[in-house]
Amino acid sequence: MSRLKILSVVVVLLLTSSIRLADASLSHIPTAFSGDGRFLLIQMDELVLWDLETKALVAKVPLTSCRQVVLLKQDGWVLCVKHDVVIYDWKNQESVATVPQESRQSYSLLAYSSQTDRMVLRHGNEAVSVWQIGKKLVPLKHIGLDAKAELQSVVASADTKLLAIAQGRAIRLHDLTGTTIRDVGVKDGKPLDLLFAPDGATLAATIGNTILFIDTVEASIRGRARLTIVEAARGHLTPRLFSRDSQRLVASDGDRRYGLFDTDTGTVVSVTEFTYADQAQGVQAPTHLSAADISDGAEYVVGQAEHPTTLQIWDLRNGAMLPDLCGHDCRNMGPHVSLLKWSPTGSKIVVGLEGGLNPDVDGKISVWDVQTRSPELVLDPRQSQVKVLAKRLTPPVTEVELSVKSVVPSPAEAGPAFVHARTLRALVTSPSANLLVTSGDDGLLKIWDPGQGVLLRQLSLSAPASALAFSSDGAILAAGTTQGEVRLWDTQSWREFPSYATRQGQINALQFLTGNRFLVMAGKQPKVLVVDVVTRMIVKELVHTGFSLACEPKGCIRTRTTQGDIVETLSLLDGSPFLLTTSRTGRVVWDIGTWKEVEEPIGLPDVWSGLGWKRPFVATTMRARDPHAFTLAVWDTKRNAVLASLDTFTKRDTEVVEKGPTVALGVSMAVDPLHRWVATRVGEHLAVWDLPSHAKKKTFHVHTPYHLHWTSDGKYLVVGTLDRKVLVWSAETMEPVHYLRDTSLTP
Repeated sequence: MSRLKILSVVVVLLLTSSIRLADASLSHIPTAFSGDGRFLLIQMDELVLWDLETKALVAKVPLTSCRQVVLLKQDGWVLCVKHDVVIYDWKNQESVATVPQESRQSYSLLAYSSQTDRMVLRHGNEAVSVWQIGKKLVPLKHIGLDAKAELQSVVASADTKLLAIAQGRAIRLHDLTGTTIRDVGVKDGKPLDLLFAPDGATLAATIGNTILFIDTVEASIRGRARLTIVEAARGHLTPRLFSRDSQRLVASDGDRRYGLFDTDTGTVVSVTEFTYADQAQGVQAPTHLSAADISDGAEYVVGQAEHPTTLQIWDLRNGAMLPDLCGHDCRNMGPHVSLLKWSPTGSKIVVGLEGGLNPDVDGKISVWDVQTRSPELVLDPRQSQVKVLAKRLTPPVTEVELSVKSVVPSPAEAGPAFVHARTLRALVTSPSANLLVTSGDDGLLKIWDPGQGVLLRQLSLSAPASALAFSSDGAILAAGTTQGEVRLWDTQSWREFPSYATRQGQINALQFLTGNRFLVMAGKQPKVLVVDVVTRMIVKELVHTGFSLACEPKGCIRTRTTQGDIVETLSLLDGSPFLLTTSRTGRVVWDIGTWKEVEEPIGLPDVWSGLGWKRPFVATTMRARDPHAFTLAVWDTKRNAVLASLDTFTKRDTEVVEKGPTVALGVSMAVDPLHRWVATRVGEHLAVWDLPSHAKKKTFHVHTPYHLHWTSDGKYLVVGTLDRKVLVWSAETMEPVHYLRDTSLTP
């Protein structure tokens, strides 16, 4: 599209747009969208205009330090409000008009309407002025303010036709298109925080924990709204945003919860609480939003809560917390969020983030797609085109190759195929019953019948479970939390045993030893604990020493370190005395009879990992004929030899390489308890093999798979993915059965 055509489109799109000034945004970077969300104006080193549809940088405007910015009705014109007010034509690269600073007090823009092409400016506590922009900037009205008096609030309507000034116990309404001035007396106290509804017919004002709804035509109070004792009112209510139809109002009770009110009746529609699981107190404790923005429809709020520090989305209509906007990408010790802004359509959110874990968006301004919860664009003013990142698509149930047909859910199964509202943390199947347990960052444990796709039970934890393990007979389930607590349940009655505090920080892995009495725990401390779950005594502390690489001109030498490493995985060889601990730098094999390291375990290859209870095999990787390739194989520990050679792969095969960052998925293997089937995963490609004949039966593709388990009867393969989904695959039909669904969750 040519630049001239782009400019024409901008004019058409901005005809119905108006700025939204009284919202809940705490962003520090001035930003403005066009009415349809296509064009984005943002203050960087200069003012920069982006076309998000063509993904092009449209213009750079030589203006800095703008505190408010607006795309104006005129072709190519932008408005910058700082100490003075500047209108700039970036198409012709010239200043159109300036409202000079008249005193030390700065200007602020109360409203701009593209329909009337007027703006309302406030000059500190001195005056409010109305300006017609058009071809020439023309002052229309000047309203003096009493600089000596206390002004509680000054607002203008979105159509620039009304001005409201709260002073003392009255609100003065000015008709900005005429000379009419009307006063609304308030007996209950001093009104604060005025906010006009989009239609201009209603004005909201705060008095303590009550919001007044004022009829601007009759100049009278027509209703009141408040959070009652039932809703646990905490104090001052602040109007934040009206819905587009002016029928709903979002108001904040401090920064810890939002209420949604019906403006006709004043009744509470819903209350959105911002809380987190306080493990020390064992309760849901309040948290607050350090940055937030409400969607233009007054339906959703996006915010960074103090606990957790990631970005969350809440549905204001029912108070429900939705899946993270950017779970892993934003999870850190407290990333700084400088910008959060919804697009007018509600489909995109502009994020300025520093301190996140995703290098593509850390320290940059990025545009996130709300539906897929993924960053799509990175805005770099040094480039003429935006950087396009790989989408985290919500794919069909499966993308099956060749003869394997895709699964289309029935109408009864319609809805999002999510098992948790937030990140899926861990997944484990029982060795004795067809049970599947999943844990997520929502702090819930969910127990499923995977074959039937039924959610049987849900357990609430004070902190998310980061590791899960069943005992060898399936009688006990252990869950290790992100706060270092280990919790235990009897899986018949689901009665909980007393929990165990490890002081290990987040639990990375758990492993029962044969006999159910001893549980091995690995956390963020460089010691692995072996605990007697009956006496609650530590019977052994294992120090896993990893390896370091020292390189000289003659070559590199791999040597043992003197300090302990943090263990990330635990693996027991069923029916043997061997326990494997793995860190990022190496593996250590322990003889659980003597708790001593074993250099060369008899019957085991150099590289191995256990395959679960009732499996006398291990998974191993071996060099292939190609020096850059490896073969994934099943090793028979009794014969001390390869039982079956399966997939051959290279490092590239284990990664998902898209337009954005590479996702390293690695490889994994699972053997069913009856030793009939082997499932292998190389990157996103999965295969099901007949173990006795070593023949590949089916291959299929799943988006970002990670966990791989068989049910205890060997009938179903369970695949957990990084996008919160769990696929169930039937060994009998060699077809996908379904994705597990918690129907209470929304995308």
